[in-house]
Amino acid sequence: MAERMRIAGSLWSVPPAAQASEAHRLRDAGLDVLHWDTTDGVFAREGGFSVETAAAMTGESGMRAEAHLMVTDPLARLDAWTGFCELVIVHAEAEGWRAALDRIERRGSRPALALSRGTPATFVPSDELAVLTMSVVPGEAGATFDESALATVRALREAASGASRLLGLDGGVTREIGRRATASGADWLVSGTDLFGSSTPRAWLSDVRGAQAPSHD
Repeated sequence: MAERMRIAGSLWSVPPAAQASEAHRLRDAGLDVLHWDTTDGVFAREGGFSVETAAAMTGESGMRAEAHLMVTDPLARLDAWTGFCELVIVHAEAEGWRAALDRIERRGSRPALALSRGTPATFVPSDELAVLTMSVVPGEAGATFDESALATVRALREAASGASRLLGLDGGVTREIGRRATASGADWLVSGTDLFGSSTPRAWLSDVRGAQAPSHD
């Protein structure tokens, strides 16, 4: 049987004063993973969260966490994030990404590689590596969804050749796009604006998880 669809909630588009209460609201609706974006103002526009804020909010919420490092040099930054995140994502377009993936694993977290728009699925070096496909320019929270991202997810799933891998989609993920993403082979979604903007988040999560495809094993 397939593992439950991994849905991670991004608070980037939520006003700071409401972030803690919104994390609790979504936790009570069934969300169990928080997605923390951090940028360096070079690879992606300034924004996201500091490691101190993310760690404190994760601990207070009692939820699991993943970190998305949208930075030019992830190796220099990742140690602090592996301290409390079970999964840490670095970009294929960043310097030293291979070394960063190795260090994440040595630090005890699961490594994942993010593909920016325009980076092909064939860039990924292993059919077992977790991959997060971006459907927006990194750092552009709330931007319009790029349809080509679904084709990248499908190509990655087909390339897995039966291997068990985690494949995600991030950027502009609505409830409807979440259903389409699962049909394309995704078993990991990152949503911010649409999920946290929902008045019925429990139904949002249930609907998307209910669309999950059979196991890819």
